[in-house]
Amino acid sequence: MDSLLTNLADELLTRDITEPSAVLGSLSDHSLQAAYDFVLEQLALELLVGAHENSKWSDGKLVIDANHGPLHLTQAALYAVKLEVQRRDAELCC
Repeated sequence: MDSLLTNLADELLTRDITEPSAVLGSLSDHSLQAAYDFVLEQLALELLVGAHENSKWSDGKLVIDANHGPLHLTQAALYAVKLEVQRRDAELCC
């Protein structure tokens, strides 16, 4: 799955996120669900790392001031996977 995230990150650097993904498009429905779970888990881990490294409370909100690159990457990857799931659901229903 790490290579999937790396390939997806490379793709996101060169394509608009709203365009269909070649990386995700090649996955089976089962593999796409596994990718969603994996990316979601990675985002949670990056949030934990960022919060642990440098964070503070401000006006009742936790402000994470570390690990921005990995956080943005995994957030974009999660959004791309969600878009692919929505595309497939739309194709099935219509």
